[in-house]
Amino acid sequence: MTDAEPKVANPRRADLERLRSDLAKEVDALKNALKGPTEEIGGSDVWVGKNARTWHRELEGRHKRLGEQVGKLLPIIDAAIRAEPEKVTASDARRYHHGV
Repeated sequence: MTDAEPKVANPRRADLERLRSDLAKEVDALKNALKGPTEEIGGSDVWVGKNARTWHRELEGRHKRLGEQVGKLLPIIDAAIRAEPEKVTASDARRYHHGV
């Protein structure tokens, strides 16, 4: 590999940018995936009693943790994108595509 080797768009960076774009479209849905069930179990129309309250607290905690974890995903991907160069050598790009 020489310095004269042509540089091309970094395919790993492109994949990460696509992942980020796809995830950004789904973040709200993922954060709120347990919202409906949490509210239903917490209401009196679905289930009442001690076990219902226990399940509601558990589901409420999971709903909160899911939102927190999903909220961390975009910054992690953003950091990975920043760590990738915009251009790489053509041979590096080929290796990435071939999983080497």
